[in-house]
Amino acid sequence: MKLGWWLWLIIGVVVGSLLSSAILLTAFRSPAGGAGYVALVPLSGTISYSESPLAIFSGEALTPDKARELFEKVESDPHAKAVVLVINSPGGSAAASEEIYQMVKKLAGERVVVAYIAEYGASGGYYIALPADRIIASPHALTGSVGAVSLVINFAELMDKLGIRAETFKSGRLKDVGSAWRPMTPEERRLMQDMVDSIAEIFERRVRESRGDKIRDWEGVLTARPFLGAEAVEIGLVDETGSLEDAVKEARELAGLPEYAPTRWIKPRKPSLLDLLFGGGESGSMKLSYEVLMMWPLPTIISPEDIIRARPGIYCAQTP
Repeated sequence: MKLGWWLWLIIGVVVGSLLSSAILLTAFRSPAGGAGYVALVPLSGTISYSESPLAIFSGEALTPDKARELFEKVESDPHAKAVVLVINSPGGSAAASEEIYQMVKKLAGERVVVAYIAEYGASGGYYIALPADRIIASPHALTGSVGAVSLVINFAELMDKLGIRAETFKSGRLKDVGSAWRPMTPEERRLMQDMVDSIAEIFERRVRESRGDKIRDWEGVLTARPFLGAEAVEIGLVDETGSLEDAVKEARELAGLPEYAPTRWIKPRKPSLLDLLFGGGESGSMKLSYEVLMMWPLPTIISPEDIIRARPGIYCAQTP
């Protein structure tokens, strides 16, 4: 049975449309055609090494593993000509912040990278933005907070009232520094302060390496206070205020992309319930950890796991 001419016409139109779309898409995205897209990489949440099992209540976490997954997706795609890091983080673990910082630095050596601070880019959140070619912040974003903080909770007086005693057996006098079960000694306080100062010095060094010639008030920056986006521009912590679209426009221009170059969100794999409960698969152990957030003036990150182990934790976060 012969097909009618109208059916052949429909088939021809459909096939022709598909071929035309494929050709246009290939030409647009092909590196040879001089075009590509801007990858939007979300870096949101408290910076830590594990997903919180209480994330549904305390908010998401930004881990080095999650950041690595996102960056590898960008690095493996030659069509991702520029990257906009969409940062919304109040900070967190100093060690995790340094690890993500190094990833951003590597990415910035290969692609155009613009950091956009949406709501929070404070402490560790600002730390990870430093290697970007440009930093743009919302006028109302809290940014900066260049410093470190460590919080040690002490239950000694409460335990005395309850008649509870704790005995510690240790190989050296400073092995249980930061113990929650007894008051700290002057020597331990000096040690803790030295550790915090050392972390803060590394943070300051990173700022000087990336923005040393742009900072106009080091005395203000090193108070570790956060600044609003507009204030951060004046002091030199960020390059300009604007919107996400402004950041995308800047990335297009720096990468030599046309103004119509598209954007694409790079999304991480969603963690399963087991990931949240047992540490995101980062080790074979069934690790259960969580963070307590103190909300004034910015979240200060405290790890009860560190307290339970009588081990002090030091974080890139704002002192309340």
